[in-house]
Amino acid sequence: MRIEPSGYAEELKVEMEIEEVLGLKDSAKSARDQGDWPGALADLQDALDLLDTMAGDGSEDIAAEIADTYGMIGGIERRWALATEGTDRAEHLERSRQAYDDGFRREDRLGSIEPTTYNRINRLVARVLIRSAILVGDQGDLDIRAELAIAEEMVTEQIDDPRKRDPWAYCDLLTIQLLSGGREAESTLDALIGLRPPDFVYKSVLDTLEPLAEVASSVRPQIGSAVQRLREVVPRSSADRR
Repeated sequence: MRIEPSGYAEELKVEMEIEEVLGLKDSAKSARDQGDWPGALADLQDALDLLDTMAGDGSEDIAAEIADTYGMIGGIERRWALATEGTDRAEHLERSRQAYDDGFRREDRLGSIEPTTYNRINRLVARVLIRSAILVGDQGDLDIRAELAIAEEMVTEQIDDPRKRDPWAYCDLLTIQLLSGGREAESTLDALIGLRPPDFVYKSVLDTLEPLAEVASSVRPQIGSAVQRLREVVPRSSADRR
C-alpha cells in the first residue's frame, strides 16, 4: 500500500518529538543526580507538555511515556521531601503522592502493554510516608491493605514467568510484603540476594525502605530488619565482584 508523503512527514515528526521527550527525561535524571530538584522537575514538565500534544492519537506507547514521566516526577518530589523538614517535607510528599496517582491512572488503563506496577506501588509508599498509621488504622482515601494485596498478586504472577530473574520485580515484591506485614518478605529477600544483582539495585531498594523504616517501624518492624540485612549485603556483594 502506498503511503502518502504527508504520512511520512507525520511519522518523522512523531519520532523527533519522542527523541525530544527522551532527551528531556535524560536531562531530568542528570539534574536529579546533582540534587537540582527544580531543574529536574522543569525538564519533566516540558516532557509532559510535549507528550500531551501527542496523546490525541490514542497511542498506548505515548500513554506509557506519560505514566513513566509522572512516576519520575513522583520520585523526584519524594527525594526532595526527604532532603527537607517540616512543612516543606509535607508539601513535597503530597506532590509526590499526586504525581504517582496521576501516573497510576494512566498506567492502569494500558491494555496491550505488559502491566507495570511502578506507580501502583509507589502511590502506596507515598501515603505511608505521609501517614504510616494507615497501615493499621484509618485507610484514608483508599484501602491500602486491599491495594497491597492486588499489587502482590500482580508482581507474583510476573515473577512466575516474564520477570522470573528480574531483581526489580523482587524489590517490588519485597516492598509490598514488608508494608503488608506478611511473613513471605523474608523468603523474597533471600531470593533477591540469591540473584546477586548489581549494588545499585540494593541502593535503590534501600532508598525506598530506609525512609519507610523511619516512619513505620512501630507498626512494621520487619522493614527495619530488612534494611539492616540489605546494608550488610551491599559491602559483601561488592567484595564478591572484585
